[in-house]
Amino acid sequence: MKTVQLVLTLSLILASCPCMEVYGQGGLPIKTAVRIKNIAPTEGVAITPVWVGFHSGNFDSYNGGLLALPGLERIAEDGNATLISQQFLDVDAQQGGYTYINNVDGVATSELVRTQDLNDAFRQDATVGSAPLLPGQAAVAEFALLDNGANNYFSYVSMVLPTNDFFIANGNPLAHSISSILADGGEISFFIGTPNGGVNDAGTEIESFEFSAGNPLFPNRNLPAGQTGPDQGPSTSLPIANVIGFPFTDFISQGGSSDVDLTGLDFNQYEDGIAMVTITANFIPGDANNDGSVNLLDVDSFVQQVANGQYSAVADLNRDGEVNLLDVTPFVQIFFP
Repeated sequence: MKTVQLVLTLSLILASCPCMEVYGQGGLPIKTAVRIKNIAPTEGVAITPVWVGFHSGNFDSYNGGLLALPGLERIAEDGNATLISQQFLDVDAQQGGYTYINNVDGVATSELVRTQDLNDAFRQDATVGSAPLLPGQAAVAEFALLDNGANNYFSYVSMVLPTNDFFIANGNPLAHSISSILADGGEISFFIGTPNGGVNDAGTEIESFEFSAGNPLFPNRNLPAGQTGPDQGPSTSLPIANVIGFPFTDFISQGGSSDVDLTGLDFNQYEDGIAMVTITANFIPGDANNDGSVNLLDVDSFVQQVANGQYSAVADLNRDGEVNLLDVTPFVQIFFP
């Protein structure tokens, strides 16, 4: 009944609009939204705001078995994406942008090197979220991408909390192509932080809850205070490795943390992973029925999405990562700017 009432109310409001149709923007750039939602169980781990970047397929953030470079280390230990963003966007007019892995002669090494790709001038990045994402929470960032090949691939990096230097990222820069949706529109979704291989140990800091980040996010678990500032734990220099099996054995054996309540924190037991990424391209905000324009024909589809809590970038008009009643006012404002 409430759904019907909302449809009728919106229809009456919009019927008085002097401009009943709002058309999509033709040509480039292409409106693209990235939504990241923590899908861990209620008592599960958190992730720091997620650094994401669009590139031509040449930005490699890490390789397993090699050492982490400082930009990756800052995220893995502190959730700080400042350095990786600076280096990702630092493009030389003759030598292109940076990548963290040098694959010259087919031998990979951890090294900050130029790609020699002039398309890097069109790279784009952002940090999705302004605070750690707890289970069930989501965040969105919006981009205006190009379809000239420069933004065809997606990369991400985020720290897992509470840990010292565990992170999630795609080690293969070609893992997530968005070329099809840039060309034709639509969305793609995938899980990140998948069990037994999707979370990595950066190898840059000793594993101990005494120095882990994010401890205050998990009250009543007998966790110590943890780090209170950046780069506080004892350093190590070990190769990056997948976190396989129970993740916290070393945390418990160091720092006298055997009484910590770890309920829900074993991310290798999660069914799908820690988070889900949804990338939507070439869409028109408010075009809930996806017919290429915003008008009264969208009201019913929009209301159904609000009523069901069904996420879509076209209906998440306040860009909070959810579709709910908070999106109704922005929907009306499309017609009454």
